[in-house]
Amino acid sequence: MRRLVDVLTATLAVLSALAMALMMLHVTADVAGKYLLRAPIPGTAEVVANYYMIAAVFLPLAWVEARSQPIVVDLFYTMAPAAGRRAMDMLGTALTIAFYGVLAWLSWGSAMAAWRIGEIVEGTWKVVIWPAKFLLPLGLAIAAIVLVLRLVDLMLGRDPGPRTEPA
Repeated sequence: MRRLVDVLTATLAVLSALAMALMMLHVTADVAGKYLLRAPIPGTAEVVANYYMIAAVFLPLAWVEARSQPIVVDLFYTMAPAAGRRAMDMLGTALTIAFYGVLAWLSWGSAMAAWRIGEIVEGTWKVVIWPAKFLLPLGLAIAAIVLVLRLVDLMLGRDPGPRTEPA
């Protein structure tokens, strides 16, 4: 199971990086077309906002969580004894699972509604956006699965893997 999760998180991180690279190329081509050829690429803003940015933000969440490298505030953590740090780790992990789970569930409903109606966005060009709506629940659900595995490790007293320690 862990091997599958590792492969999945790495794949999502690569897809996110690919989305960022495509976004950079797409926007660069749009700007070049606009100013050099007086012919911008239609729908660039819609594709960037509804595909590239969503993929860049939500797909790598599981990868970040698998490496224990989210943004953290260590104000009380570093002052606590080992048992207190373990309890804080378990509480924080459980709350994050709940948060990601609720967001995944809510965004799944939104994605299904968008799919049912064949949601599009109209700007200078019609862009079908319902497929991108599924990136949110996908990224959030896999991040929650990663954290469930981490919580199991914490509850069993196993080292859950790397954690960003304060300098």
